[in-house]
Amino acid sequence: MGTDFSKLKYPFVWYDILHVVDVLSRFPWVHSDPRFIELLETITAQADSQGRYTASSMYRAWKDWSFADKKRPSAWITFLVLRIQKRAGQLIQ
Repeated sequence: MGTDFSKLKYPFVWYDILHVVDVLSRFPWVHSDPRFIELLETITAQADSQGRYTASSMYRAWKDWSFADKKRPSAWITFLVLRIQKRAGQLIQ
């Protein structure tokens, strides 16, 4: 897919890893698929030491929003990843 596909970005207007995995996570029968698991692992590998996620790319129109800040962790992107993990049964509560 290339390196741009693996960048964490929001809102979901692009064909990228976070958008694809978010959609796939809604279907329980996908959660055990090795391809889905690999995609989710690619996302979770991008967490910082505190389990937070930072945007890897941004569209200039949203530059002032937290989900577009490439320098600080985004509460919204972190929420999205945690929601995916919860749907997939990979989030320990």
